[in-house]
Amino acid sequence: MSNKFIDGLKHVIIEDDDPKPGDAQKTAPAHPQPHTEAAPVAAPVAVSADTPAYRPVTAQPMSEETEHVYQRILTKTNFEATQVCATIHKYLDPLSAIPSLDERTKFKTAVIQAKAQEGLSQEKILATFDGLKVALQTEQESFANSAAATKQREIDDRQKKVQDVTDAIAQKQKEIAQLQQRLSEVTTELVGAQGKIQRAESQFAIAVQRRALEIDQEKAKYVSLLQG
Repeated sequence: MSNKFIDGLKHVIIEDDDPKPGDAQKTAPAHPQPHTEAAPVAAPVAVSADTPAYRPVTAQPMSEETEHVYQRILTKTNFEATQVCATIHKYLDPLSAIPSLDERTKFKTAVIQAKAQEGLSQEKILATFDGLKVALQTEQESFANSAAATKQREIDDRQKKVQDVTDAIAQKQKEIAQLQQRLSEVTTELVGAQGKIQRAESQFAIAVQRRALEIDQEKAKYVSLLQG
């Protein structure tokens, strides 16, 4: 999934005061038109290496399966899919036609317009990221419940079968060869089920950790953008 808006703004740092109202009027269109498709965001501006406002995520390598899990989580916690982001885009995208404006000025101007026209505030923008963290936590809890149910069904039941087969071996020595074969099969299923659950838990934990870091860092970026 593309994060063009986030990537395009990840190096935009607000260190000075907000643009004066007159500046916003000079650079912003007089009557912003409704915008349904996001225009490409200009390339990010360069920043100093010692700027503390935003530091990108250093994601650890993921397997293909874990990446698939991460993408499902991202779909449900994507800032790009929120109404707040759509509102920002509504005023930000038309400014891409003004090459003389840097990304910081464009963003700040768009936020000023969105606040004046639709009441979009700094609190609403940052609260959106808090909502994404809540959604992420909900996903985590849902997965934990599902994993517990799967363990009950796939692990505990098989463990009981192992015990039943073991008891039958002691009671039925004449059938020992047949029962040992069955024990081996059930044990193999148990090991396979345990490995599957452990792998799924590991993949989910890695994906959640990565997304949590991304949301925190995205929020930190917007805090910097909105504190100008």
